[in-house]
Amino acid sequence: MTEKKLIFIVAAFISFAFILELKMVDIMCSDYYEKAEKQTVKSIKISTGRAEITDCNLKKITGTEDVIKALITTQTDLQDIFENIRQQDREKFYNRIQNETRVVVNLTNPIASDTIYTTSKRYSSTNIAQHLIGYTDSDSNGVTGIEKAMDSYLKDKGEQITLYFNVNGNGIIYGDVHSEISSDAQVLSLTIDNSLQRLCESVAKEYIPNGSIVVMETETGKIRAMASTPVYDANNIAASLEGENSPLVNKALQAYEPGSVIKPLWAAAFLENGVNKDTLYECKGYTEVNGHVYHCANNNAHGMINMEQALVVSCNCYFIDTYIRDKGFVQKQYANQVNFGTPLLLCENYYTKSGTFPTAENMSNTGVQSTASFGQGNFLVSPVHIAAYMNIFANDGIYVYPQIAEGIYRESSGELEKKLYNFNGKRVISSETAHTVQKMLQQVVEKGNGSRAMPSYLSAGGKTGTAQTGKTKESGEEVFVSWFCGFYPGNRPEYTICITMYDGGESSYSTTPVFKKICDELYYLRYAG
Repeated sequence: MTEKKLIFIVAAFISFAFILELKMVDIMCSDYYEKAEKQTVKSIKISTGRAEITDCNLKKITGTEDVIKALITTQTDLQDIFENIRQQDREKFYNRIQNETRVVVNLTNPIASDTIYTTSKRYSSTNIAQHLIGYTDSDSNGVTGIEKAMDSYLKDKGEQITLYFNVNGNGIIYGDVHSEISSDAQVLSLTIDNSLQRLCESVAKEYIPNGSIVVMETETGKIRAMASTPVYDANNIAASLEGENSPLVNKALQAYEPGSVIKPLWAAAFLENGVNKDTLYECKGYTEVNGHVYHCANNNAHGMINMEQALVVSCNCYFIDTYIRDKGFVQKQYANQVNFGTPLLLCENYYTKSGTFPTAENMSNTGVQSTASFGQGNFLVSPVHIAAYMNIFANDGIYVYPQIAEGIYRESSGELEKKLYNFNGKRVISSETAHTVQKMLQQVVEKGNGSRAMPSYLSAGGKTGTAQTGKTKESGEEVFVSWFCGFYPGNRPEYTICITMYDGGESSYSTTPVFKKICDELYYLRYAG
């Protein structure tokens, strides 16, 4: 091969290799720039996307307070932003814009900008039903209450606002910002009625330092109000972790000693098992069972009384000594019928505490029967349990399972997507027995130790309870759980109301006036005019 030919072949090879390399570079660069171009489109969510929670009338419980947010771009007037954020947030804002190219900031007032958006604050300073609702974590996951129990219905099911924008190689936003708002937002509707809830929270705040109020609709079992004290701030959980009287705990779901508020159930059991309500019993203020002496409150001797009078004066001895065959078995049977010792399911994954009631074996012991007869011993129930049981006397002997959720609705149209409430009831006692005990409970309010519960308008029925806890304060005073549970109006009940006060002293002085206050306010809300 001549030198000339060799030079030509080498030159041709080099040229081919060069052209091939240019092609490869062109392909690679094109692919790179295509990918790079795609990467310039960024997005950011400025709302949690969590569905709001409403009352039974689709009035918001969460998300009642608007929040104005601004996305910072190169066109944003930072001075204007700086002047319209909270004083305590300004240093934090300054530090963030030094280190981040995309910043979303909350404003105290709207400003003239194309990147201003309105969302809602999950919990406002005037939020209601906080113990029932619970709270979420920083990632918008439910931690307690309905937020946790119904998380699958709430997470990513609400309004979502997503912003789309372009950024350059340095992460600086350029061009227009486009927003996308989801159109299929849902809300979770509870059985709570906002007006009744606010009423009960206002009364509880004034009169109940540590306890609860439960209002249940008689016919349906729908819980229309559930208030617990003390309250807490869902936006500052840390402040309540060590708070006095456990502010994070929903007292309406906890279990306590019931005391004499349980006696109407035993009255019904006696009637259903052949006891004559007019038979007289002599109360000497004490009675002895198997060598143990039991007393009526303050050792009061009530003299000759019948069943109605025993309820009116809350006579322990009457309920201890009244004989029926297989008394312990019957008491256990009726306790089971009203779900004592079993957690109540109020909606999916949301329960009361189970409480306790003696076993069938233990109830064969006359001493256990005696203490259960006036709501003491190994006997704990929640306020929701007591409201549901007392409701049988207002509802013709039918036990209605309490519920707290109505359904899932479309936020825009109010159209029902999924029904959550379903009536669930059963007969526990006869209609005749229910009406007989109902009249007795009206007498408790009209002339008995529940007289301070007598409403100013219409009538009511109910029963007090002052239960020993076995605990004492530093002063040496015994701690009592005070109850009043009753129905209103008395002749045609529509609501069953349970008030519980821990360390409340004598119930005839502490919880009865609270019941009256609620009934009087309820009258103006529902019946006046």
